[in-house]
Amino acid sequence: MKKVYLLITAVSFGAVAFGQVKATNAQKQDAFNEPALGEKITDFAPMAFEKAPGDVLFSETFAGGIGAWTTAGTNAAVWLSDMDGPNGQYSTAANEKIGSTTSANGFMIFDADFANPGAGPYPDMVGSLVSPVINLTGQTNVILSFEHRYRSCCSGAFYPKLEVSTDNFATMTEFDVRAEGTVVNVTSPTTKAKINLSAYLATATNLSNFKFRFTFDGTGGTSHYHWQVDDVNLIQSNDNDLTALSRIMVAGNEQIPYYFIPVSQQTAITFSGETRNDGGVSQTGVKLTVSADNAGGSVSSPTATLAAGATDSLITATWTPAVSAPVNYALTYTYSQTQTDATPTDNVKTDAIKITRSVYSVDNGVAAGSISNLSSQPNQPLKIGNVMEIMAADRLDSMYITLTTTATNVGQEIFGEVYLFDAVGGVFNYLTTTPYNAITTQQNGTTVKLPLESVIDVAAGDVLLVVACHNGGATADVRFRTAQPVAEGVVQGFDATGAGFFLSTPNAVMVRLNMNQDAAITENTTDISMSNVFPNPTSGITTINYTLANASDIHMSITDLSGKVIFTQMNNNQAAGSNQFAFDATNFANGVYYVTVRSGESVITKKFVKK
Repeated sequence: MKKVYLLITAVSFGAVAFGQVKATNAQKQDAFNEPALGEKITDFAPMAFEKAPGDVLFSETFAGGIGAWTTAGTNAAVWLSDMDGPNGQYSTAANEKIGSTTSANGFMIFDADFANPGAGPYPDMVGSLVSPVINLTGQTNVILSFEHRYRSCCSGAFYPKLEVSTDNFATMTEFDVRAEGTVVNVTSPTTKAKINLSAYLATATNLSNFKFRFTFDGTGGTSHYHWQVDDVNLIQSNDNDLTALSRIMVAGNEQIPYYFIPVSQQTAITFSGETRNDGGVSQTGVKLTVSADNAGGSVSSPTATLAAGATDSLITATWTPAVSAPVNYALTYTYSQTQTDATPTDNVKTDAIKITRSVYSVDNGVAAGSISNLSSQPNQPLKIGNVMEIMAADRLDSMYITLTTTATNVGQEIFGEVYLFDAVGGVFNYLTTTPYNAITTQQNGTTVKLPLESVIDVAAGDVLLVVACHNGGATADVRFRTAQPVAEGVVQGFDATGAGFFLSTPNAVMVRLNMNQDAAITENTTDISMSNVFPNPTSGITTINYTLANASDIHMSITDLSGKVIFTQMNNNQAAGSNQFAFDATNFANGVYYVTVRSGESVITKKFVKK
């Protein structure tokens, strides 16, 4: 991945009504460890068990409320028994209620949204749901499972925590129990989490005092929204039990996933993922097989032996979806072993790709969030999108940008740009742009197709940065849709000053290329192509990127609405390729202006506003 820019520390995410902020360099927060928080412990005899593999050591459905469980932490009282799901001002119980096996009989919820004051400010909330004491003396292979559903705000730093201890949490081991693929400000699906405690039990002492707790840690601006927990079980490990943990798909030299792939851009795809041996004995012949429906075939990884409690990454042979017409492929990732798995239902992950006529994208087409700006630059211009690699020579004639339904989008202008990576200089150089598009009511909440100002030939191996752009808003920025999480560096862009950045924990921006080998190449015969003015409106230094087909002299001029020329500049002997022109509009009167760039017989004019 070509991470060629300085990291910007934070970006805005989520529904515009909340003004939420996601830190792009967010790391895990320290484990919640507050022995002085005053846990309420009920006196009762520890539970002791002698069980066979597969037997249940402890079970809780919360059908009778909280039962023998307790709560702890500054906001312990927010943990409550519930029947209908989250009811805060930003939550919808009917749509966000947990769908656990026994949800009809009740479950536990940390409804931070409901507990927060309606108008804000929203205090950070921390609270734990604590199990009874359980005697695990003599137990070595134990699985802790539970069903849960959650939604977090506003920082990528948040993650639901499962903590285990044998000394009343003076010390503890923490597990990150996020649902795979869940992003900030989006409700997770109801998920069954499965924690292997074998490694912990192998070194822990005082196992007669084993306890665990679910900790909602809302510090750092993550106080919304909720966490629902149900159907908790401690189970003696079966002898043979693999668990699928993840699935990954990448292609090309840049190792980026592509979910919409034009027929012309088909290339070898590599699948991989992690699996854990939750069984009590070693598993042999462990492998990952990925199969595609619609006669797509399958590929597998080499086999491996996996010790009890161990985790391993498996990588398949490459697979190329070689078809000559559009087709959809459902992908099934199956982890298997020589032994008969006791719980085969958790050995499988799924995904899907589409072979298209012309659409090329990194996003998977499932909207899972949004982005409007960097947290440090609200109401200022932004360019943000995905790095994409060209697999075979083709032409670009247009691009797509997907918008949220946010009402303040309407009337604001968007545009798209494409940049080409220069391996020698280590930067992305401007390649082409689209015209400005003022968002209509009909376009809001849809995917908008924008033509490129010129058809662009691209070659195999070219690495592009495809960005959605806006010029900032007086009260609210345009919100672009985002989709599934992707690797660090896939999402990059330019801030209001023109400085580049990349995101460390990004979600794919829903911005796509349209490839068209039949596009009329006569559209690309001009000597010059030029980006839109940025930022626009402007109050100071303003930049235009332009690309020359051949080395030439460049004449630039700025006129006002009356046609009066207020600025001219001649740049002689400009090199072919990417160039940049910057001017200072500080002393311009507020109003509308036009900047014109001339190269030989080619002339391009762009409008901008000084404010």
